[in-house]
Amino acid sequence: MKYRSILKIGIITLGLAVCTACGSKQKKDQMEHNQIDLKQNEKRPGEGRNEKHQRPSLKEMLAEMDSDKDGRLSESEVNGPLKNDFSKIDTNNDGYLEEEELENAPKPERGPSHGRSPRDAR
Repeated sequence: MKYRSILKIGIITLGLAVCTACGSKQKKDQMEHNQIDLKQNEKRPGEGRNEKHQRPSLKEMLAEMDSDKDGRLSESEVNGPLKNDFSKIDTNNDGYLEEEELENAPKPERGPSHGRSPRDAR
């Protein structure tokens, strides 16, 4: 009788160990699968683009900021570095930024102000 009880407890313990081990393997496989998906998404720019990591193209930015849809940006339509440097970028001094002027615009400096004007950084 005592031998049977020990055998039952041993079988139950062995069963629980197998079930636990299978669950751990499934979790490990799922984690590996998720990591592979993340790496594949990083290699495909543009698909499900994460705005935090990629800047919009010039055409996208122009279309987004152009509130009157005239194909150019007035000073009232822009903000940030474009607004701060509007007169420098507007090379033909017509009061509007067009795609060609934006393409030739100097790149914003990356420094401690992170896109803010010097007066805002104080």
